[in-house]
Amino acid sequence: MSGRIPVIYNPIAGRGRLLRQRGAIDDAARELGMTLDWWPTERRGHATELAHKAVAEGHELVFAFGGDGTYNEVTRGLLGSTTAAGFLPGGTTSVLTYELDIPRSAVAALRVLAEGADRPMTVGRTDHGDIFLLMLSAGPDAVILEHLPPWLKFYGGKTGVTFQAVFEFIRGELPRVRVSTGDWLEEGGWIIVGNAKYYGGPFKATPEADPFAPGFELVVQRQVGRLAAVPFFFSIPSQRHLKRRDVIRRRVDRVLLEPVPGHDSVPYQIDGDPVGTLPIEVWSEPAAVTIRVPKAAD
Repeated sequence: MSGRIPVIYNPIAGRGRLLRQRGAIDDAARELGMTLDWWPTERRGHATELAHKAVAEGHELVFAFGGDGTYNEVTRGLLGSTTAAGFLPGGTTSVLTYELDIPRSAVAALRVLAEGADRPMTVGRTDHGDIFLLMLSAGPDAVILEHLPPWLKFYGGKTGVTFQAVFEFIRGELPRVRVSTGDWLEEGGWIIVGNAKYYGGPFKATPEADPFAPGFELVVQRQVGRLAAVPFFFSIPSQRHLKRRDVIRRRVDRVLLEPVPGHDSVPYQIDGDPVGTLPIEVWSEPAAVTIRVPKAAD
């Protein structure tokens, strides 16, 4: 591989550590015969604009360096094009890199993806105009992220999120959500619509989801409240949440999430970021995004 490759990056992701890695990444790129052009984002949505620019300039590959929010924005700008996205881990969790088996070191990821292969990936679409790569969920996690102060996320990282989670569980004001697929309806306190397996890190919340095929795995916790949410949350790393008697799993192509009457302003989150409030309908986006993945082992 040769030529100039844009790197769209969030300069504040991972508390600014991306900038400290730039020299090592540039050195690795030169060894591979590549020259990187660094395109920093300046505001929310800017990564999408930069991805559009990469497509317009005819780039075959663009790297997204940051967290899942940056990956989401870059993907939005590349949908339906032939420009491939390569994801370099640099955020608080960068969950998508677990899904795609990309090394956790940005330098190692660059080396692997330089020799990788391109695949079309399916993403979720909402009637609010958003897309999601990993999942969309409504429940305690969305409440936590909606109330999480930006400074706490920036300085605290995962610890800050955990601190906010403890606060929300103590406060105990958790939502009730209605979920339907047209011929099926259920209510619950935690709904996860998984386009990919991983959630919050190397944890498989929806292990039968496949980002390379249309449709989602839907996980519904029917019980509501902190006495249900806390054990559900802490059992996700071991996948014991799926064995709970109050949990339902379904394969769905399209799903509607609504607040139960009396539970107004129920938030939802996409790929780890709070986005808005219910109701919302989701389906698989017809246009795929081309992504660069490591070559499969022989």
